[in-house]
Amino acid sequence: MKNGRFTYFKRLFLFCILIGLIPVMALGYFSYAKSSQLLLEKAYRSDRESVEQTQLRFEQKLKMVDNAQGQITNSPLVLDSMEQELGREDYQSYDKLMQSLYRLQLYEYGLSDVYLVNFNKNWILSSAGKESLKESGLNSTFADYANSGRLFFWTVFRPPHVENAAAPLWSMATVKTVPINSLNPLGILVAVLPSQELNKMIPSDSESSEMFVLNEQYQIIAASNQDWVGKDLSGEPYMETLKQVSTEAGQFQSNQDNYGITYRKSNYNGWIYVSKTNLSEITKESKAIGWVTLSICLAVLLLVLAASFVGTRRLYSPVRKLYDLVTDSSDMRGSTVESDEFYWIEKNMHMLMGKESRMRQQVQDFWVHKLLQDAVRSQEITDRIAGGELADWKRLQVLCVRIDTLDGTNYTDRDRDLLIFAVNNMAGEIIPHKLRLNPVVISDFQVTLLGSHLEQSEEWKQDVYGWAKELQSAVAVYLHLKISVGISPLITEWLDAPKAFREAKEALSCGMRLDQQSIVFLEDIQFEAVDSPVTYPQQIVHELFDHIKLLEEDRCRQLLEEFMAFITRKAISQQEFQLLLIRLVADLMRFVQEQGAHLNDIVPQDKAVVNEILSLKSNKEITVWLQTTMLQPLMDYIEARRELLQTKISDQMLALIHQEYDSPLTLESCAARLNYHPEYISRVFRKETGFVFSDYLSRHRLHMAKKLLVETSMTVTDISEKLMYNMPQNFIRYFRKMEGITPKQYRDLSQTKSEREATVQKASGGSP
Repeated sequence: MKNGRFTYFKRLFLFCILIGLIPVMALGYFSYAKSSQLLLEKAYRSDRESVEQTQLRFEQKLKMVDNAQGQITNSPLVLDSMEQELGREDYQSYDKLMQSLYRLQLYEYGLSDVYLVNFNKNWILSSAGKESLKESGLNSTFADYANSGRLFFWTVFRPPHVENAAAPLWSMATVKTVPINSLNPLGILVAVLPSQELNKMIPSDSESSEMFVLNEQYQIIAASNQDWVGKDLSGEPYMETLKQVSTEAGQFQSNQDNYGITYRKSNYNGWIYVSKTNLSEITKESKAIGWVTLSICLAVLLLVLAASFVGTRRLYSPVRKLYDLVTDSSDMRGSTVESDEFYWIEKNMHMLMGKESRMRQQVQDFWVHKLLQDAVRSQEITDRIAGGELADWKRLQVLCVRIDTLDGTNYTDRDRDLLIFAVNNMAGEIIPHKLRLNPVVISDFQVTLLGSHLEQSEEWKQDVYGWAKELQSAVAVYLHLKISVGISPLITEWLDAPKAFREAKEALSCGMRLDQQSIVFLEDIQFEAVDSPVTYPQQIVHELFDHIKLLEEDRCRQLLEEFMAFITRKAISQQEFQLLLIRLVADLMRFVQEQGAHLNDIVPQDKAVVNEILSLKSNKEITVWLQTTMLQPLMDYIEARRELLQTKISDQMLALIHQEYDSPLTLESCAARLNYHPEYISRVFRKETGFVFSDYLSRHRLHMAKKLLVETSMTVTDISEKLMYNMPQNFIRYFRKMEGITPKQYRDLSQTKSEREATVQKASGGSP
């Protein structure tokens, strides 16, 4: 054993640590998280209150300015002044107007200046006195105010005499039309509130929070930091969120720069009051709480470690003793697998139990082998029944299983033993344990001895058939094999078990006449006796040979099936059945010799024909073997010989046509000279050449006619007579049909072509 394994002591010690560690860590984390959350909520609550109070202070002051401005705007003095030039003759009105403007600039309002503008009379009144509107630098600004289409609004105001004014010189102006609520005002009243006055109403910055006020264009108009006044924040990341929110007040967190934003939107003038809190500053306070919590948790963990070590040693002591006892055994000595002590203890127990179970299984299997081979005494059976090792069954039966074939599977003969043992295990799982002895393997058979307390044999027979069918299905699904099952008749004595085993094997042998995957009860295949002796189906065999000669494969297969059906349904023994098969094989061998062939031409020398056919296990398998091993090669041999013979016949006919084309040659005369039937040689000639006899003869005579026209001076009439035409007209008509011109035209064209070639050749020979 390796000392580095993960022992049970380590696992137990780790478990105890985890029992103490998890609660302490959970409590510490909960405390830290809860305190951080409370600090954050406190900061947010403080920001909400601060923003709300700032908004109230701002709007209270703005509304005071608004009310005072409204009183002046609605006064008869201001309304009358809209029709006056305010010259020397209007000195009293001018003085009263100036006093009204001075009163509006009281300290409590904080206004830096007030402007009364008359557009029709072209004058402006302010703390500096009267001046011409057109000559004033504020002319365009006041004109924009009047044309804005609004009756009252707050806006940014920058003095005309200051260019690029710094933030502290920024001011806010409230504008009212004169007369009030007029879309086409005669004048306006503008009250200017400097940014310094607004900044006074904003609380001073805390360590973590900053507060400012934005106008509708997201410009800072007031801030706790005066340097910020006038700054445009529309491009800041958190402003996108602020633009999209529809609520009047709220809070959100800016993930880009880890800030908490608290805001309130004013319904009075559209300004936005914002508090920007640095969350990192807030979390600094919670870190101190975290360190304290961590210190407490570490101290508790040290106590848990000490208690866990002491408790684990006491609990581990009996386990260690048992483990040492196990590792000293011979079966476990030298093992190097890393695992804990209980693994080896459990493994040793399973090993001991497995050995006991296997030994008991082997003893039972050995006893079943002895019983089926007639090596058990009656007294031993009686003692086992009395001791409860055997059930006192009233009926016994042997079920014998054999693998049909390995052909068409992925197995070989070397796998047969493993496969039959796999079938043996399946039989043990399918057949109830209380109704059988241990399944065993004897030679190539799987054997199970069944027992029953039932008196009714039919009910028991149905159960046995069901188990056999289920076993066949399981083998087909898991092993992809076909098996046959032979079942003996019922017996009542234990000592008759060897006889029942022989009868089960006999049932399997009789199943050879049936299809594969058969389930055969021996008592079901006891055929009725017949009066006449069994005869060999000679008529079927003769007909089979005739159709082999005709190369009719389908009919040969049908005759083989008829032969197998004939010998299968007869009441004959298995030995007689095998003798009939051997006789059929012998007749086939003799037929092969009659066809002029040797057996080696049909069946390879390494095939033991008789042994192979007797080893087959089903009617269908025998039929397929005869078809593929004997009949098909024989028909292939006959067909090859016939093709060779047909080639010779076709060559002889072609020789006759080429040699005797100028004689009255007919198909019948050729057949008589070759000693074959005319229809046969006609079929052979057409198969080999692709032409019927008469067409080929006519084409050859035409070829010879063209040769005679070119090479001889014979007349057309003489040529037609030589080629066996009755009349020259018939020859001319056939020639024209095949060549498109008459024989005379063909001769003239051939002569012209020859003369031209001669001239060309002569000219070529005379040139240098």
